[in-house]
Amino acid sequence: MHERRNMAICLLLVLFTLWAAFSWLIAPDYAPGLPPNLMWHKIASVALMFAFGGWLFWIWKFEDRLDDQLAEVTGGVYYERDGLCFMPLIRIRPGSNQAEISLYYQNRYSSPVEAVIHLRPLVHDGSPPFASHRDARDLHFAFIAQPGAFGVLHQPIAVAPGAQGEVINVHVGAAVRWPRGKGDELRSHGGTECGTFNVDWALAFRRSTHELGGEIDLEDPATLHLSMPMSVSARIDDN
Repeated sequence: MHERRNMAICLLLVLFTLWAAFSWLIAPDYAPGLPPNLMWHKIASVALMFAFGGWLFWIWKFEDRLDDQLAEVTGGVYYERDGLCFMPLIRIRPGSNQAEISLYYQNRYSSPVEAVIHLRPLVHDGSPPFASHRDARDLHFAFIAQPGAFGVLHQPIAVAPGAQGEVINVHVGAAVRWPRGKGDELRSHGGTECGTFNVDWALAFRRSTHELGGEIDLEDPATLHLSMPMSVSARIDDN
């Protein structure tokens, strides 16, 4: 991130340091009496040297090493669980009437993280407003986010006719595990904390009817409001 800018700052800092050294240590031997223009060189070179040195220190110490790409997609609003940020959004596949949940995620640290994110749409008009599989109630995402990664997972869904055009409430929970520890922080901005649930990490990446049937107990889940699209498919394609 900003490699060219940082390199330019380093080069300018070196030039200003050489300028200050020349003005203070070398030039006086060739300019007896310190004429006014030499004093200006002394002041300007030192001021610029400290200014660019301070800027470089701030970059190394405080500036994020990676851009907040998730904020560019969501407008800065997203959830987080212990260093993994994410946000589910409704999309329609180009060239079709198939709706899908697009789960955007972002790893804030320099180590890989194992993640499981669970979405539970609340019942609308006596039935689930959308589903990813036959006889399924919930959506379940299990994946590994690489160091500093930003990505998206797409899950096609069938939207019930009565839910199309409506705003649906969805409970959101997430669980994460850092097998090697978090490492260095690459992004400082975090999201809104959401609830969690118990995960058997030995079986976390094996999907079964248990994950999709509403049997998982969510602990203090966040509530997401999703606006369902109109004129999309209400059927689930077995393929």
